[in-house]
Amino acid sequence: MHTTSPPITHRVTRRQLTTFALVLPALVLPTVAFAVAQGVDLDRLDDAPVGALIALYGQAFMPAVAALIAWAVGDKGLRGFPWGFRRTPWRNIAVAWALPVLGTGLAYGTAWVTGAARFDPGSTSLPPLMSVLLGLIPGVVPYMVLAIGEQLGWSSLLVTRLSKTRGAAVIVGLAWAAFHFPLMLFVPGAVRAGVPTPYALLWFTVEAVALAFPLVGLRIRTGSIWPVLVLHATLNASIYLAAEPLTAATAHSAWWLGEGGALTSGAMVVAVLATRRWWRDPRCVIR
Repeated sequence: MHTTSPPITHRVTRRQLTTFALVLPALVLPTVAFAVAQGVDLDRLDDAPVGALIALYGQAFMPAVAALIAWAVGDKGLRGFPWGFRRTPWRNIAVAWALPVLGTGLAYGTAWVTGAARFDPGSTSLPPLMSVLLGLIPGVVPYMVLAIGEQLGWSSLLVTRLSKTRGAAVIVGLAWAAFHFPLMLFVPGAVRAGVPTPYALLWFTVEAVALAFPLVGLRIRTGSIWPVLVLHATLNASIYLAAEPLTAATAHSAWWLGEGGALTSGAMVVAVLATRRWWRDPRCVIR
């Protein structure tokens, strides 16, 4: 029987995606294992050995390393790698910044109003407004560095390779979530005390898949990685530098707030839907 070989571009894409899927866990799992063996605890990072901290933060760059290896294997070198560091209108940056701010504000605001958590402005030495502004503007910058390590894998490799695939956002979101599973499963403090790990994994996955839609949409529509980096970094800054310092825990607040919290994940879904006219690209839609 005569068979026709698939186009070379399809073969290269499959080779790159397969290599990425194999290399990434091969890099992440030993890195996380080393951090755990060194006694890292996310609740006591000040006490962690330097080597453990390097491994912990270094694993954020493993998607970038895996992406570069996958590209080189599939295309015989790094020429043409879709870095995405191109200029984009400030409007796209503003949309990327506003989306996670809206989601975080909705989640924590709802928790404060309903009593799921307590608003506690006294927990920071700064006026609440100043604390929030510092967290949401200059506070985004350090998270941008970590976001680069991840998004060169998700946005520069996966999105560009899957841009014509139906349901690309779901695939990217599941990959993004799965990348964090070793951290959440094995590193103490990654899941808050009293919260079942499967519960946290479920809601974190919901959040990652929901946010993957604007991440993919912005990357495809703009051709730039900058909006993606801003969205990713602002998500972390809005939670850890803006909302958490103003929040006092209650008996069950860990079930609702933070990454892996039901209220946070649900609010991000609402924020994604509310802003879809600004980030949506038809190729992100599942048909």
